[in-house]
Amino acid sequence: MFLEKIHNLRKSLIFRLTILYAVAFAVLSAIGFLIFYYRIYAVTMESLDLELLEETQKYTALMKEEGLEGARSAIAEEAESENPDEDFFRLFNFKGDILTSSDMSSWGTVDTQGISSKMQKEGLSYVTQTITIPERDDTARMITAIVGPNTVLQIGESLEEVNDYLDIFLKLFSILIFILIIVSTIIGWLLAKRATIDMAEVTQTAEEISNGSYDRRVQIKGRFKEIERLGATFNRMLDRIQSLLKSMKEINDNIAHDLRSPLARIRGIAEMNLLKEKSIDEYKDMAASTMEECDTLIDMINTMLDITEAEAGVNEVKAEEFELVALIREACELFRPIANEKKINLKTNLPESLTFKSDRKKMQRIVTNILENAIKFTPADGTVAVSAAAQDGEVRIEFEDTGMGISENDLHHIFERFYRCDRSRSQGGVGLGLSLVKAYIESMNGTIRVWSTINQGSLFALKFAL
Repeated sequence: MFLEKIHNLRKSLIFRLTILYAVAFAVLSAIGFLIFYYRIYAVTMESLDLELLEETQKYTALMKEEGLEGARSAIAEEAESENPDEDFFRLFNFKGDILTSSDMSSWGTVDTQGISSKMQKEGLSYVTQTITIPERDDTARMITAIVGPNTVLQIGESLEEVNDYLDIFLKLFSILIFILIIVSTIIGWLLAKRATIDMAEVTQTAEEISNGSYDRRVQIKGRFKEIERLGATFNRMLDRIQSLLKSMKEINDNIAHDLRSPLARIRGIAEMNLLKEKSIDEYKDMAASTMEECDTLIDMINTMLDITEAEAGVNEVKAEEFELVALIREACELFRPIANEKKINLKTNLPESLTFKSDRKKMQRIVTNILENAIKFTPADGTVAVSAAAQDGEVRIEFEDTGMGISENDLHHIFERFYRCDRSRSQGGVGLGLSLVKAYIESMNGTIRVWSTINQGSLFALKFAL
């Protein structure tokens, strides 16, 4: 059980973020320490080199004033005052012959001729270097400088104190880094915990929704920007799912209520013809009536599916460029015989050309459905006017009629499925045409508005972005 908890903890995002924070801090601290450490070392070496150089300059001046003997005497006095294990002084010529030297017994063999030859070849007045003393497992800083004609001075100073200081600094900093890593791990854990609280709430909301609470939403105010974006996307997805569920429920209700009538008529026709013997012609009439009812039923089902797909965004808009004016004219010509038969004046106010990019088939269905309704509910000697124009980056299409009009109460429901106004019940139709129009327009990112006055007519205004 304990091992399982450890395994689950290792797989958690909090644990990984904590480790990431701790490792990142440790790496950055180590880099900072190395930079700081080598900077201290470099500054220490620069200071020591400057001190050694000043010492050689003093002997150079002494050589000019008092000659070799003066330099020997000064080296002897200097050697007596210094610890021979910490400092050494030595004079030699370019051949490597020792002219005078302090006690070198603890320093081992230190090169003379090689360094002086290199200085002569490269024209250097002095050279500083760090040497290793194998006998003492120690290092020293040494300067070799030309202080007079055919005279070279070497001064060495042990780095034992410097190394001890750097070792102490290294130990203290290591302890500090260890403490800071622990602190950073704790802080990292708290930060990771805080960062995942919002994610935990999103998960909790998702679990509640999966248990049936479809109205639950993620609270996005006061969150981190990334969590706000995640929450907003999650909420939009939930709205989409709820819309699909609502559509499915409406379809079920429609099937249970509105599709029952054509099914009942089909059954009634069949029962009536089974009660007694019929002639061949009567059976043919029954078959024709049944086929007509089936066609009506199929058309209703297909229309409902089209509406649901458009509202849910399942059926994507197939954008293509087409001539909108030509499409409207074709629809008007299609319904002109019906309008002429009802003595309705079908007028158009269209530009010569208007190119539009969207779903051509959906636009065609929108125009024909609205135009059909306008002609259907306009009495004889009435007028139906269709206009289109492009302005300010928008396309506006208007359908205006002098029909029976729509009451204010009905106006709020005309886009609902199977809704039919009281004044229109005498006309044919099932009440799905305007629902399909609205679903298609919204799927094309357009809008539709309706103004109507009883016994004066209606105006349907459509807007689409170019």
